[in-house]
Amino acid sequence: MEVHHHPQVEKKNFKEYFLEFLMIFLAVTMGFFAESLRDYFGDREKENKYVYSLAEDLKKDTASLHYSLRRLTKDIKAGDSIINMFAKNELTKQDDNTILRLSISCGLSVDVVFNDRTSSQLKSSGSMRLIKQKAVADSILQYWNNQIKLEQVHERFEIVRIEQRKIGFKTFNWYKDYYTQAATGDSSIFHLHTKAISSQGTLTEFINASSVLYNSGITQYKPILQLQLDLASKMITMIQDEYHFEK
Repeated sequence: MEVHHHPQVEKKNFKEYFLEFLMIFLAVTMGFFAESLRDYFGDREKENKYVYSLAEDLKKDTASLHYSLRRLTKDIKAGDSIINMFAKNELTKQDDNTILRLSISCGLSVDVVFNDRTSSQLKSSGSMRLIKQKAVADSILQYWNNQIKLEQVHERFEIVRIEQRKIGFKTFNWYKDYYTQAATGDSSIFHLHTKAISSQGTLTEFINASSVLYNSGITQYKPILQLQLDLASKMITMIQDEYHFEK
C-alpha cells in the first residue's frame, strides 16, 4: 500500500502579503483614477459642445431681439405722434395718408422668437451641472429668468394691442391702406375717395387705448427687451473669452 505524502506549502511572510495587497490596491486605485479621468474629459467635451451651441443660439437671439426692438420703437414713435396730435387738436387737420400711417404703425405686432435648442437640452437632461464656469452658469440662469419675465410682458402687451386694433378697425378706414399696399393690377383702388377717420365717436377711445399701449411699450416692454439683448451679447463675449472660441 502506497503512502501519499502531501507537499509542504511554504508559508508567506508578512512582506509578501503586504506586497500582494499593495499591488491589488494600486491596480484598483489606478483603475478608479483612469475611469474618473475619462469621465472628466468626457464631461469637459460635452461642456464645450453645449456652450458653443448656446453661443450660436444666442447670436440668432440677438438678431431677433434687434428686429423686435425696431418694431417696438416704431410703435412707440407713431404712438407718441398720434397721441400728441390728438391732444393738440391737430390730428383731424392731417392728410388722410398721415392719419392712416400713424394709426396703423402705433400698434404693430412685436414678435419675440428665441432659439431654445440648446437651452431645452440643458434643462431637460440636467446638463447644467457640466457648466463649470460659474460666471457663465449664472449668466445662463439670469438669461432664462429674464426670458420668462419678457414673455409675460409680451403677453400683457399683446392683450392691450389686440384691443387697440379692434377699436382701430371701428375708427379708421384701414382697409384702404391695406388694399392699396396689396394691390397689383387694379390701380383704381389707389383713387378711392374716402376719409381716413370713419368714426369720430370712437376716436377718443382709440387714443386712450393707444396711450395704454404706448406706456406699456416704453416703460415695460422696451426696457426688458433691451436687457435681454444686453444679456445675450454679454454672454456671447463671456463664452468666447472663457472657452477660447473664435470670435
